[in-house]
Order: sequence, then structure tokens, then C-alpha cells
Amino acid sequence: SSENLMHQKNKIGILGCGWLGLPLAKKLIKKKFFVKGSTTSISKIDELKENDIDPYLIHIYKTKINGNILGFLEDVDTLIINFPPLKKFKNSYSKKIQQILNKVHISDVNNILFVSSTSVYGKNTGNICSETTPIPKSIIGHEILKSEEIVKNCSNSTILRLGGLIGLNRNPAKSLSKKNNVDNPDIPINLIHLEDSIGIILSIIEKSAWGEEFIGVCNYHPSRKEFYNQQCRSLKINKISFSKINNSAGKKIYDKNISDKLNYKFIKPKL
Repeated sequence: SSENLMHQKNKIGILGCGWLGLPLAKKLIKKKFFVKGSTTSISKIDELKENDIDPYLIHIYKTKINGNILGFLEDVDTLIINFPPLKKFKNSYSKKIQQILNKVHISDVNNILFVSSTSVYGKNTGNICSETTPIPKSIIGHEILKSEEIVKNCSNSTILRLGGLIGLNRNPAKSLSKKNNVDNPDIPINLIHLEDSIGIILSIIEKSAWGEEFIGVCNYHPSRKEFYNQQCRSLKINKISFSKINNSAGKKIYDKNISDKLNYKFIKPKL
């Protein structure tokens, strides 16, 4: 019945309720969506429940999925695939994504949002927008791009490539300040704040912007040296010891689709 369909339209599944997934789920619930969330750690189940997220313990491997994946996908209108490749299993990421899609094909899911990464532009330099053909450099970049292709085989799927994430206890300046001779002091940053990552995802869902590709990067590109040392000052930690070496030509990533197609205005335009 149409009432059931309306009810389903309200249901969202988030595969991966981590640093981005959990606050995203909370925001969706505030907006009156019903949210199912998956985690790989038993200790997190209670936290999901406390936040009114319907919790599922799901482990995705390259040859199988452990946990009630079909129960998780049942009645879900929009599936958000939101877990990054793990460094030690970097070769198996696209196989894991394929495992998920095999189950999606026999489920009620209508739309898929794949949270991807700007690491697919590993070898690209200069100005980059969503029309730019990605040239990955790392194994992870290749795996993510392959995963995007798998997801794009579904008619109502949207790819969102997020830049470097910052906000909520996460600031790359903290780890950089512990290193010696950090490369590429003069190349531009390509970051996005957690709040804008969530804001863009909400816009995609609310505007039903399916079958699209977006890049979530703040149009603010000071040099790494300028930006991170200013971050160090505000965090009251040691300045970063940058080397003089730029072994990358650098890139500036900005996607007009965010403003043109989503009419989205950044909450943190200067991070």
C-alpha cells in the first residue's frame, strides 16, 4: 500500500556507524527518519540503541557477510555504504562492496549512497571537479574506484567523494605535529568538516539526488603549512616541522554540483 511505501521512504540503513556514520544517524533521527545502523563491535550496540538507532552486528568479508544482513536491509529505502578500506585488507575492499551489492539486489533497497574518497584522484593535479576522470595512485585509491563502478551498476546510486575529514576530535594537525620533516608544505589542502559531510548527505537524501556524483570538499585551499600551523596554534600543540620538499604538484578540488544541483551552502566554509 502507498502508506507502507511512505513508511519505507523514511527508512535508512547506514553500513558503518563510526566517526561519520554515528553523528549522521543522530541527525537523520532528528529529521524523523527511522535509522538502522551496523557496527562490527559488540560494545557499540548499546550506544546505537541509546541513540534510537536499530543496531545490527555485521562483519563484511571478501567472500561472505556475517550477521543478519538481509534483516538489516529489509524495508530500507536508502542504503548508505559508509566504511573505509582497512589498510591491512586494502586489496579486498571492492570484493566486500560486491558482497553487499549481491544482497542489495535481493532486498527492498531503492537508493544507494556510497561514501567514497578523493583518494581516487591520487595522480591528478591542478583543478579537479566531478567531471575530472580520476587517476588513482595507491592500491586503496584503485580499490575505491573499482567499488564506485560496482555501485554505479545500480540504477539509483550516488557517489559522494569526501576530502580529508576534520572536526569532532579529528584533526590531522595532531598526527602531523608528531612527525619529522613533513613533505609538501606548499600544496593546497582539500578538506571537509564533519558537519558539512553530514549536511551534503542530508541534501542528497532530501533532494533525491540519485544517479549523481558529488565531491565533498570545502572550497578553501590555503597551503598545508599555513593551514596546519594555524591549527597547531589553536590546539596549543607544537608547530609541524615541514621539509622544504614538494614532491607533489598539488591539486585544488572543488565541485560546483554541490551548489548547482544540491543548492547546498557550506556550514564551515573555512573549516
